[in-house]
Amino acid sequence: MSSTLLYWLIPVGVGAGIYVIRKLRELQWGWVRNRSSLQGKMYIITGANTGLGFETAAALAARQATVVLACRNMEKATAAIDAIRRGTKEGMLIPVELDLASFESIRKFAAEIKANYGTFDCLINNAGLAVKTPQYTKENYEVHFGVMHLGHFLLVELLKDLILQNSARIVVVSSKMHEKNAKIDFDNLGKWVERGPRDRFNMLYNNAKLMNFYYARELHKKGYDVHVLCPGLCNTDFFRDYNPKWYHYVMFAPIVWLFLRSSKQGAQNIIYCATENVNTVEKNPATGHFVTNLKQTKSKATFDDQISERLWKESVREIGLHGSIPGK
Repeated sequence: MSSTLLYWLIPVGVGAGIYVIRKLRELQWGWVRNRSSLQGKMYIITGANTGLGFETAAALAARQATVVLACRNMEKATAAIDAIRRGTKEGMLIPVELDLASFESIRKFAAEIKANYGTFDCLINNAGLAVKTPQYTKENYEVHFGVMHLGHFLLVELLKDLILQNSARIVVVSSKMHEKNAKIDFDNLGKWVERGPRDRFNMLYNNAKLMNFYYARELHKKGYDVHVLCPGLCNTDFFRDYNPKWYHYVMFAPIVWLFLRSSKQGAQNIIYCATENVNTVEKNPATGHFVTNLKQTKSKATFDDQISERLWKESVREIGLHGSIPGK
C-alpha cells in the first residue's frame, strides 16, 4: 500500500471512527420516540426563546400542544416563534413576558396566566444562566440564586393553586453539576461569592442546581407532581457570558463533537419529563432520583432533610421580604 493512500486512509478512518462513536453516544443519550398528539394540553416554558427551552417548545408544538413561551425579551420570543413556524404549523405558540430577575415581572406574569390561561398541564422551570462576573436581580440577589432558584420558587408559589387544581406537572431543569462539590451556603444565600483559585467549576451555578434538586424534593413531599432532570452537557449559547474566542472553538471542536449534546438532544429529557416520566415510591425526587438519558437515576449527592426544609423556609422568607406570599 502506497504512503499516499495511507495518508488519505488514516484521517478518513479516524473521522469515520469518531462519527460512529458519536452516533453510539446519541443512542445512549436517548430520543423521545412518542409522537402522539398533545392537542388540548398547555405547557408553560420559562426561557423558551433559545437553547433547550426553544427545542422543547418546538417539539411540543409539533405534537399539537399549546405552548406559552415565558421570555424576558418579547422580540426574541417572537423571533423564536417565527423559527418554530418554519418547521411546523402545528400547535399554538403564545409569547408572554417574564423576567425571572424581577419579582414585579413574575407577579405580572402569574396574574396574566391566571386571567387568561388558567387551565394548563405543565410548568417547565427551564430558564437558567451562568456568568463569571457579579450580576444581580432587581431585588439585589446574585443571579444564579435569584433567577434559577428564587425566581422559579416565587413563580410556583403564585401559581400553586392552579397547579394543584389542574394536577399539573412541574418540571425542574437541574444538572448533574449539583453533584460537583455543591452546597447550600446559608451564610451567603443570595450573595455573590468570588470563585476560589482552586475552583474548577462555577460554584454559584452548581449550588443553584443543587437548590433546584432540593426544591423538587420538597415539592414532591408536599404532594406536587414534580420531575427533576439533567439535560446533559449541551452545545448551546448558555455560557455566552464567558465570551469564548475563535481558537477555543477550534481547540475544543473534537470534544464538542464527542461529548456535547445538541440543544435538540438535550431537550429530550425535558420533553420526557413533561409528557411521559412517572415517579414511583422508590424513584422520585425525594429519594434522590432524577431523569437523565430518559431514565430515573440515583443522584450521587447526599441530601439532608433539615437542609431541604431550611432552604424552603429561607426561600419563603426571602420572597416575603418583598411583599409576596405573606404568612406562608
